[in-house]
Amino acid sequence: MSRLWTHQQEAVLVFREYLGRKSNDKAAIVSMPTGTGKSAVIASLLADERSNARKSVLVIAPWKGLAAQLREDIDTKVWVHLGVGRPASLAPVELVKSAADFMNKVRVDNPEPTVYVTTMAMVVQIFKAQGGSPSKMAEIFIAFSCVIVDECHYEPAPTWSVAVRATGLPTCLMTATPFRNDNKRFVLDSNCQFRYSHAKAVEDAILREPKFHILESVTNEVDFARVLCAKIEILRVPASTRVVVRCTSKASVEAMVHALRAQGHIVYGFHETFDAKVADEGLLKRVPPPSERPEDIRFWVHQHKLTEGFDQPKLNILAIYEGFGNDRARIQQIGRVLRMGSGQGNASAHVLALDGEMEDAWDRYRRYDDGEAPHKVATDPAGIEALLAAQPKSIYWDRLFREQVDLSADDAWKHLRFRLNASVRHLARTPNLDQIMDEVTADHIEKDQQVLSVTAPDRATRVLIYLSVENSPLLLAGAFVEMSLGYALVHWDGSRLFVADSGSSVPRSVQDSTNPIPAQSLVSLLPDSARISTVTLVNNDLGPWSVRGRSISADDLRLIAPEVGVGTFGYSTAKGSIKVGPDNVTRYAGVKNARVRDQRPTEGKLADVLAWFSEIGQDLDANNSPSRVIGRYSSPAAPSGVSQPTYVMIDVDPDSFEPIDSNGPPLTVEKWGGTVGSDRSFVATIAGVTMKTRVTWSEIEKRFDLESDFEVPYRSKHGRKASFWDEVQRSRGLKVADKSGVVYSNGNFWSLEPTERDAGHGLLSIVSGHSRLEASTGEKGTVINGKWDPASVFGIIDQALLPNALGAGSTILCTDMGTEIADFVGFSDSKVIFVHAKGKTQFKKSHVSASALHEVVSQAVKNMKYLAIGNVESPSTTSWTNPWTDGIHGATTRHRAGTASNSGEEYWNRINRVVQNHGAEREIWLVLGASLSLKRLAKALAKKSPPGYAVTTHALLSSAWSTSQQYGVRLRVLCSP
Repeated sequence: MSRLWTHQQEAVLVFREYLGRKSNDKAAIVSMPTGTGKSAVIASLLADERSNARKSVLVIAPWKGLAAQLREDIDTKVWVHLGVGRPASLAPVELVKSAADFMNKVRVDNPEPTVYVTTMAMVVQIFKAQGGSPSKMAEIFIAFSCVIVDECHYEPAPTWSVAVRATGLPTCLMTATPFRNDNKRFVLDSNCQFRYSHAKAVEDAILREPKFHILESVTNEVDFARVLCAKIEILRVPASTRVVVRCTSKASVEAMVHALRAQGHIVYGFHETFDAKVADEGLLKRVPPPSERPEDIRFWVHQHKLTEGFDQPKLNILAIYEGFGNDRARIQQIGRVLRMGSGQGNASAHVLALDGEMEDAWDRYRRYDDGEAPHKVATDPAGIEALLAAQPKSIYWDRLFREQVDLSADDAWKHLRFRLNASVRHLARTPNLDQIMDEVTADHIEKDQQVLSVTAPDRATRVLIYLSVENSPLLLAGAFVEMSLGYALVHWDGSRLFVADSGSSVPRSVQDSTNPIPAQSLVSLLPDSARISTVTLVNNDLGPWSVRGRSISADDLRLIAPEVGVGTFGYSTAKGSIKVGPDNVTRYAGVKNARVRDQRPTEGKLADVLAWFSEIGQDLDANNSPSRVIGRYSSPAAPSGVSQPTYVMIDVDPDSFEPIDSNGPPLTVEKWGGTVGSDRSFVATIAGVTMKTRVTWSEIEKRFDLESDFEVPYRSKHGRKASFWDEVQRSRGLKVADKSGVVYSNGNFWSLEPTERDAGHGLLSIVSGHSRLEASTGEKGTVINGKWDPASVFGIIDQALLPNALGAGSTILCTDMGTEIADFVGFSDSKVIFVHAKGKTQFKKSHVSASALHEVVSQAVKNMKYLAIGNVESPSTTSWTNPWTDGIHGATTRHRAGTASNSGEEYWNRINRVVQNHGAEREIWLVLGASLSLKRLAKALAKKSPPGYAVTTHALLSSAWSTSQQYGVRLRVLCSP
């Protein structure tokens, strides 16, 4: 201890006092700038028998390279630097090779006290090996005295802190930066904290101030190397001065090494993707520990290998070719050159860059370091106490006199306005609501939210109120702290758990311990009486060329044609209108988290939402048949027995992830999945790495999980910023084709077998039967006294169907023959109808004539463009004012009713004015006399294996219906009953 600097001795004493306490449910923290001897503090603490009680200790660092260097520091380097021998009280120090090796060593009887040095990722692996069980994790560490965490400001994943807390050990935290890039608050013992400021370290001559220089602007590595070497000559630094050069990619690291070597220097580059093939070129995957480093390396080039935990004698110059994405990394990098090392005399520390970004960050850091904020950063980083204290006692706002309320009180829930929005979950047994709320509380604390109260309005309900704090996303580098209030509500109705969170997401612990109710139950909340207006669909065809999903919206989807091939799509979300008592209620239902949301008049009191939970529960118990619109798509199916995966697809949005390294490239996924082998593994290529991934089936939770030894260096952009694999699971971004033919998607199984439930209300809803068409005498019949035979298809259209549909005063025009756009066009000021006719005689009638339908559908589709809003083309109208004749059935006038026009062009202008009116109705009729029977078609389609003519008819009508709706036109098919 006597060889330590004063601040190091003070830090050791803080930790020693903390570890001497009988109970330590919180952590102690020491903050010391880079270069002020954190390693010596750790080593001295480990050698102190009063602190470790001759037990093993776990020491954690962020990365493998830092862990290796820290092990060497603790074991030998610190003692050499202090000029003393290695203390006999210091236990053996070793790196953890693997989770399995570690557990084998600590599970033996009476294990020898050992200092185990490892990484944060390895701690997570050890925790996972215990099944994520805190009790099993604590059992593994029963012979340990404490956990020491170096560089604790860095966390690669939220699970790291969970794993450390699960050890149940006192925790000593060390950090070089008294701030975090994610506003994380540590649960600290307020009496066991020590901070050594940067200003004090400079005053004590332990650190030095950097000098900043802006280099000549360049755009490539060769020019930068030239400019950098020229500047170093101008600075007149000793030839022994070492230089760190920062780049932002493997390619630029490699190019910079070659460029500096061309200047005649000894240069090494470091990047995690370099392999042994390029080691001879000075390109290494890992930074060698100090004892193995060549002494003649002058330039050290890296992306992020040398940002933290790297120490090298005579390192006085930092050169920034490509910069950082955050101030924490900038300050950490500058810290590499600030130490007053031996043999450096009064040498200055220089930072050379192409712009002033590094100097600006340093100035912000020094102002921050000199202020009061660092003293409170661990417990109140955003000044929440002051923000709450600034809330007004009384105001007039939004038509009410409002008074401040105590949100920590037992009845604080009475002040909340609740929304009718919840996830409905399934549990295998009656839950312990208090235990659930303990876990939900931990979830919110983990997301940097301050829990204000947890209350129990009744035995079946718990309410948590929390505060979210963030710096305004509108600011580049300024500070403006924003607050928002939120709640989490949990209610058990005796068979289901209702979970509501004003932040919309289901708390992570609830996701992990419960399952959403299955889709086959959820669909009953949108019964057949519902008017469905929106559905989002996920394709259960996992082929590489398949559309992944689609969304459809209309006033009433029952009136909209189902698109071809929708049978492989399963609904993900649906929104529709239902009748609840006197109210029209808009209801949303989503499969992924079994979320239900209603928009209806309510005061928002807790009693309202509890009554709603009861109503939803009753609807689920009733198990009503779902809307036939939803029935068009893949139907939910219950898994039977043990699933056997045959093909897997990882279905996530790469844009929803960000690199853990702030300067890393966007996530790319070259191969999303593939065929599953006999060992239940498949190959995916993610972020440029081809990896083997295993898919497993949980019989208890009825879901698939993924296991991979490769940790993808990306995390979720939002929420808890979960690791890649955790986010795939959380977002249910996994699709699996099963040997039985069903597909697992959105956390549910889907059957791809057609149900035909929507036949009557779907495709056949556009078909109507007319007895006069069944008895038609043919398509046109003989013209008598200017009229077609009233029993012919033309006669029925001219004398009955169009006049009845359009009303008095409407114009009806026969446009048959020649280059026709239809056989008839009827229009009024607010409606236009194109009629395409085909007919047989009742003596040669056909119940389902696909050939007749093909001809009329082709004609209708070809001319549908003339009914489109925005159309600028004009049809041929030269014959529209001439008499009609086909040379067989006689002759008559084309103008059948209404106001006549003097030319075909004038007729078209009148028709087109109606077409271009957004408020007008536009329709196409297919009128089929004695060539299609609605009853016979419905019967044929209802068969398990419909005959070919029925399938062809179905395809023709579906195509015409789909095309008409793309033009915004209503299609009607008039035929025999």
